[in-house]
Amino acid sequence: MTAPRPSDRTPDRAGATIEPVTRSRGRTTVAYVVATGLGGFGALVIAVEQMLSGRAGMLDVLLWAALAVLLIGAAAHSWWLGGRNEERSRRIAASVRPDQITAAVRGSSGEIDAVRRLRVAHPGLGLRDAFELYQRHTRDPR
Repeated sequence: MTAPRPSDRTPDRAGATIEPVTRSRGRTTVAYVVATGLGGFGALVIAVEQMLSGRAGMLDVLLWAALAVLLIGAAAHSWWLGGRNEERSRRIAASVRPDQITAAVRGSSGEIDAVRRLRVAHPGLGLRDAFELYQRHTRDPR
């Protein structure tokens, strides 16, 4: 086993900016997708049961089927495409230079205005990522 080099002990700035980009789905997202998907499949079961029993009218079957399609579609969208905006926001946050953050903070009247200026200057930057940039800048001004 080799001893670590001194550079291995210090955190890498590039690695620190890339790490948040590769976050996995959170528990909340998984719970939402599971609950929505189960609701959609439940509505589909009700629609099929009503159609096969012959008790319900065609409007009832169509409404349950439409609800099933909407819920299953929402679950699928959230699972496969929901994180796309977050990923884009993280990429934009990683590309913002410290001098751009300094300019936004210097020209602002406070924390909220600075975050708003960052989001206006960098379209697609999410609120959470803009606030984290602001906080990081105020803790470690350059």
